[in-house]
Amino acid sequence: MIEDYIKKKFSEYYRLFSWRINEPKEIAKREFGFLLFKEKIMVRHKSFLNINNLRDFIKTIIPSDVYYSSAYYLKPEEEMKNKEWLGADLIFDIDADHIDTLCKKEHDKWICKNCGYTSKGSPPENCLKCGENKIQAETWICQKCLEKAKEETLKLIDFLMKDFGFKKEDIKAYFTGHRGYHIHVDSKEALQLISDERKEIVDYVMGIGVDLNNLLNFINEQTSGWTKRIASAIKTNSLKSLTKKKIMRELQSIIKDKAVKIDAVVTMDIHRLIRLPETLNGKTGLRAVKVDLNHLEKFNPLIEAIALNEGEEKIYIKEVPKFFLGEEFGPYKNEKATLPTAAALLLICKGKAELVN
Repeated sequence: MIEDYIKKKFSEYYRLFSWRINEPKEIAKREFGFLLFKEKIMVRHKSFLNINNLRDFIKTIIPSDVYYSSAYYLKPEEEMKNKEWLGADLIFDIDADHIDTLCKKEHDKWICKNCGYTSKGSPPENCLKCGENKIQAETWICQKCLEKAKEETLKLIDFLMKDFGFKKEDIKAYFTGHRGYHIHVDSKEALQLISDERKEIVDYVMGIGVDLNNLLNFINEQTSGWTKRIASAIKTNSLKSLTKKKIMRELQSIIKDKAVKIDAVVTMDIHRLIRLPETLNGKTGLRAVKVDLNHLEKFNPLIEAIALNEGEEKIYIKEVPKFFLGEEFGPYKNEKATLPTAAALLLICKGKAELVN
């Protein structure tokens, strides 16, 4: 019943708003993937000649999630070994899951499936009570963690433009519809980069392998790259009174702060399927939204990514913290409430609520 309701709402959205889905560059060379509601089966190796064919297919099957390849293929419908890779956009994934935020202690929790022990905050690798690694995490989205994800996104864009020389018009930003952002770099300079070369970019923006000893000789704001970034955060004179050990500790702290927290695997994967903009995220019912770079700082996904504004639903809510989606709601625990459709759909998609007949 819950799955039927979600699918019904997704069907309503695509019937009304499939026109929002824009045609990806060279659509006929892309592979598309669709996660179905039924048994969460992934249908892959699909291709479309034009955007109308893609929109019609989405309206017909009503998927939970829609993806397309960052790669371009000569034969996108073939199995991977026969596709004939032609190149790939440079993709970055920034997710609140990879960022330490204080708010996680307020709204995230985990439970050990072995002994039942539960606690708040980010999940450990092993249970703090029994030591087993059968951990199930329950994450939430809030304005604070989404703001942190946006800060990391802005840092990344700064790296891409200042340190790598990519043009602003080659960089596209997208809210994922859940807990973060995707950055796409559509540039002929990046198109043919292999996985190892993309890893070098990953290491650089994450501050991995920065030569601290060498940096000490060049810390001034007239340089570029990491040396300039560190120089802007620290005055060279302030280092003179410190021991080398303390200097190194200070530099490591600055690098940790300036580095970007990304999912390295996504960038290195030259066959990656990435979420299609203006489709719905099956975990939230929110839209994956393209965000103009000039608007990114002011962008509020918990307002601007709402897909369905009309109507309301009466639901039974298990337990959720106070949350914001266009307005504030909650907290709720084992109670009934009538909420706007978007808020009800969010809770139902996250398994936190059920419809009341």
